[in-house]
Amino acid sequence: MRIKLWGVRGSTPTPERRNSRYGGNTPCIEVRLENGTLIVLDCGSGLRALGKSLLREFGEHPIRGYVFMTHFHWDHIQGIPFFLPLYKKGNIFLFHSVLRKGLELRGAVEGQMVNPYFPVDMSVMGSVRHFFDLDERPIDVNGAIISSAPLYHPQECVAYRVDADGASFVLATDTEPGSPFHDRAVRELARGADLLVYDAQYTPEQLQGEKKGWGHSSWLEATTIARECGVKQLILFHHDPDNDDVFLDGVVEKARQEFPQLVGAAEGMEINLPGGWIEQVKFAEGFERRRDRRYRIQLPVRVGIKAASGAVESADGVSQDLSRSGIYFLTPAEVPADDAFELEVVVPHELTRHGDLAFRFTAEAVRVEHLNGALGLPEPVQGVAARRLESEEKTPDQEAEMPTTASTLPRRQPRKA
Repeated sequence: MRIKLWGVRGSTPTPERRNSRYGGNTPCIEVRLENGTLIVLDCGSGLRALGKSLLREFGEHPIRGYVFMTHFHWDHIQGIPFFLPLYKKGNIFLFHSVLRKGLELRGAVEGQMVNPYFPVDMSVMGSVRHFFDLDERPIDVNGAIISSAPLYHPQECVAYRVDADGASFVLATDTEPGSPFHDRAVRELARGADLLVYDAQYTPEQLQGEKKGWGHSSWLEATTIARECGVKQLILFHHDPDNDDVFLDGVVEKARQEFPQLVGAAEGMEINLPGGWIEQVKFAEGFERRRDRRYRIQLPVRVGIKAASGAVESADGVSQDLSRSGIYFLTPAEVPADDAFELEVVVPHELTRHGDLAFRFTAEAVRVEHLNGALGLPEPVQGVAARRLESEEKTPDQEAEMPTTASTLPRRQPRKA
């Protein structure tokens, strides 16, 4: 069972640079079973990127997905109108929710697309859609047993547990501790889980003060439940829109003192269950607090990747963001970024007035994003955030001896108008 996080932010999307490492899209989680079954938990703004990924993956083949809603607050449904697979004929999506106080699933989902809130309604969607209002009994979805538990949240919410492929995964978001009934229910659901993704929007201090009664939890409650219930791994989820990357780094550091096997949820993070933690969540390795000054600068980048034959294959790109320890650059999507690769960043003669000046180093990707065409690069394009791998320090004389060009990394030809 593979878990992928497409949206991790709470309350409202925050597409801001200060949130770039953890992400600003609202909740959406993809679960992919070993037999290929697609399960989607919540439909926040992260659903849009999932939809584009599915279209690339399936091409002209039909998509069948099982969608489970925790509740109908806007940040958990706002991605539905922008989920492109819904508009494609031949696709089938089965929407599920646990019926609560007469809130009917179909009306809640389709209601956000009626006039004047959206220019088109669901009748323009070519896919087949089915809606199921569930009770609290577990259901079987192609071999996955999906259970639920009520959560303490304004207008109510449910947690889900997916047991499949010899592993168990629990999503418990939008929940506030303090109700004995609900506290017991979420603990019963989480007991012995391989992975718990839990609401940690507020600090413990906020939860005892101005945020009490708002329906969310804290990192301290998350770690307490994980310890009490024998959870193997924990992800802190539903980040507050006011908490930037640096703040969340501090939250994770504090929380690890209580429960070491945890990370903060970040867009693009993938977890394979059952299995290891660090080895299978490479994306998490790059979550280091940024200390170096960053420079937004566009420079030619040459990527050198060693092929199986031993030869070095090259591709061209353009940097977008550069620091002493890392780089973000654009490159054609077919360039693999799974292993370490060589990078050459070129400062052109127009800037140096002394010929092209090349800087070379070894790097590894910590995030790969699929993008539309940009900066004259061929479509499709990918954005790669990479960190510089440590190497032996060179003296100034040794650096000066390095050639300024590399025949194995040819220059990108300018695009014709």
